[in-house]
Order: sequence, then structure tokens, then C-alpha cells
Amino acid sequence: MAKPYLHGHHASVLRSHAWRTVENSCPYLIPYLDNPKLKILDVGCGPGTISVDFAARVPEGFVLGIDPSADVIEKARKHAEEKGITNVQFEIGDIFNWKNIAGVEEGGFDIVHAHQVLQHLQDPLGALNEMKRLTKPGGIIAIRDVDYSAMTWYPEVPGLREWLNLYIAVAKGLNCDPNIGKRLHAVAMKAGFDRTEIETSGAVWVFSTPEERAWWCGLWADRTLHSNFKNSCIDNGFATEDDLAKIADTWRELEKREDGWFSVMNGQVVCHVRLQP
Repeated sequence: MAKPYLHGHHASVLRSHAWRTVENSCPYLIPYLDNPKLKILDVGCGPGTISVDFAARVPEGFVLGIDPSADVIEKARKHAEEKGITNVQFEIGDIFNWKNIAGVEEGGFDIVHAHQVLQHLQDPLGALNEMKRLTKPGGIIAIRDVDYSAMTWYPEVPGLREWLNLYIAVAKGLNCDPNIGKRLHAVAMKAGFDRTEIETSGAVWVFSTPEERAWWCGLWADRTLHSNFKNSCIDNGFATEDDLAKIADTWRELEKREDGWFSVMNGQVVCHVRLQP
């Protein structure tokens, strides 16, 4: 059985997921969206903002978003309805049980996409193998994931280093890799892709303006106090409630700093599924 999603689906988590668009979360994929008839699978789609954005860019195509959370899938459907996008469908499910999801079939998609998903899985290689099965020959798999170890900030506000070490410890305690962004290409090679079939790149989110700091620091302060992350910290003996309260205060302190700056490094791969001989 898969272990629970580290963040859970607290409002502070969905606030982050709902911010995501093609422009800010997978711009490396834009050159591949030039065919209006593409069929796209969005794995771990969350509240569907990227999926709906994909659908708007391929008006003659079709996008299917899947996520294990029924509540989140309902939010995704509502988002599509509010945007008036009809060529997108959302279903409850995950990449390991795709045979149970309506509309998913082997070799059925031009693009299989996953944003910030592999870092939360105990078997990222197995997930990539399943994504490969679902991609048409000549199609692509597009994956972006963070490298927590490469996150950096200014100034060195007391407590943020403790937060980072704590987060990495909790994720590894769940047998997940919070630093997988730097080795996505290596996972793809283990999945049978030749190195020449894998494009690699990186992208950085930077939060430095007052508005950006308020959003980013605010959601992490809330996650520290209210999400599944808090429960994992306490239940596994990594931190006490007092420890977490101090870390949340640290996030608020960085938010108030006029010279505050936080960056998030993401690794990206595009894996080309070879045509059949």
C-alpha cells in the first residue's frame, strides 16, 4: 500500500497547487504543444489548473487528469467548468492502477505529464515505467520535480535551515526522495530510455517581491502548522508542536523582510518514446 501523501490536501497545500499554470510550472513543454489535436495525460493533476491550461492550448485534442483524492478531483472539475473548458476530463486514480481508470489505455497518449509527483512516490521508477506504457510511440513523457537540497534563501533567518532538514528527514522517512529533481534523467535511464532520448533542463521559482513572499511564506507557515506534514513530524518524533510553531514564525519573519528572497530549484526531463522499428 502506498504511504500517505506528505503534504495532504489542506487548504494551504491546494493554494500552492492552484497557482500552477503551464507558464509558471512547465514552460519547457510549450514547444511540444503546437499540435491542437494532442491527447495528454496529467498524472497527479491536483486541482487541475495545469490540466485545464493544457486543454485550452489543444482545443481539438483531449486532456485527462488523474489524482487519488476525490475531493481534489471535484475541485478540478469545478475549475474546468468555471473556465468553460470542455475537452478535459478528471478521474480518481493513480498511475499504478491506470487499468481501472476510464479513458486510459496503453499507448494512448501523445504526452504523459507529471509535475511534482515523483518526489512523493515510494516507487518513482515503477511510476515512470507505467507512464512509458501509456505513451504512444513517438510521444513524450514530461516530468518536473523539485530538489529540496538546492533550495536557498536570503537572509539566513534562524529556523529555515531546521525546516529544510526536518522536511527532508520526514520525506525520507516515508521512503520518498525530496531531492529527485536532480536525478530524473537517471531514473529515466533505468526505465530503459537511452541517454540520447532524454532532454534535461532546470527551472527556478523565485519569491522576492512583497506579494511573492507573502504568498510563499504564508502557505508554508500554514503547512507547517496544519497539513499532513505537521502530523508526520509529530507522529514520527521528528519535532514537537512548539518546534513547528517556531518554524512557522520563521516563515512569517522572512515574509516581513524587505530584503527577503527564496528560490526553488526544479529539474525537468522530456523523454522521447522511440518509434517501433
